[in-house]
Amino acid sequence: MEQETRVLVTGAGALLGQGMLRCLNASQHNYHIITADPENKSTGHALGHTAYRIPMAKDPAYISQIEKIIVAERVDVILVGTDVELPILSAHQKAIESKHKVKIVISPEHIVDIANDKWKTAEFLRKNNFPYPQSSLTTDAAGIASLKKLNKYPYIAKPVDGARSMGLEIIRSEAELDHLTTYKNNLVVQEMIGDEEGEFTTGCTVLNGKCVAVVSLTRELRDGNTWRAYRTGNSPYDTTIATIAEKLGCEGPVNFQYRIRSGEPVIFEINCRFSGTTPLRLIYGFNEVEAVIEYYLRGKIVEKPTLKTGTVLRTFSDILISNEELDTFDRQGKIDNLSVEYIPFKA
Repeated sequence: MEQETRVLVTGAGALLGQGMLRCLNASQHNYHIITADPENKSTGHALGHTAYRIPMAKDPAYISQIEKIIVAERVDVILVGTDVELPILSAHQKAIESKHKVKIVISPEHIVDIANDKWKTAEFLRKNNFPYPQSSLTTDAAGIASLKKLNKYPYIAKPVDGARSMGLEIIRSEAELDHLTTYKNNLVVQEMIGDEEGEFTTGCTVLNGKCVAVVSLTRELRDGNTWRAYRTGNSPYDTTIATIAEKLGCEGPVNFQYRIRSGEPVIFEINCRFSGTTPLRLIYGFNEVEAVIEYYLRGKIVEKPTLKTGTVLRTFSDILISNEELDTFDRQGKIDNLSVEYIPFKA
């Protein structure tokens, strides 16, 4: 029997965390899954063997609690399930890995910093001669003037650290643009790139500086998340995206979101982590969570996946947990084999 691998997944309540958990459950490998989240009512706890309630990432006790779980559960590998955890875990990665002999699947701290900032992302692309969205911070008068000179309205304004379209504004006039420069904010203003060819999401797996797998999908969004995904075959943009992934210097999973301008992919968001579309790539034929774990822990080479084509329509499903079970979890802060009743989309 294969040796057990003990996997800690944080952010069990997030779409990302749940997607990674689905990939772990779909694997034939012997994974013992530990889930962690600040909320005991997080759905992803139902997909693991042992569940923990932990502090928020901004809490000073967060890192110490993660370390306690590593020791108590003999964790082999950690998968990060929320954006807010990336900066703190990347900052502590070397110390935690050295102290506990555990692998944290995460990119270096300075790369996470670039990816978490829309302005720094655009600047990275510009400085490295990749297609980039014309951009300016609202505090940069010269940059705003250049943006207006080179691009017609409308523009997009969004927080530099935003995600899933949160805080996004469409700027349709000079009056609206001028208003953004009159008060303190953390907005970046960018050209609006047309979506005639759709919006793309590409997941890359980068291991020791080499992009070993690329899966691209076109998508439709609802509330900032992928609602429908499409794959008709290999994307003509895969080579460019893989080159950007390697140049960026990320390690492990990385996700790119982009639209097409003059035949070139223009990236407007990078996520140095698995993504909300990770379980969709599983459906198309590539379990990137399994691939990364098996490479890091067992040195298994990641082979180019054979992928399906088709349309993925996302659905809701439900679970029922007794109040007594939740009360026990709430009191203890930990529970083994959370008892749930699954209500499938189709019985």
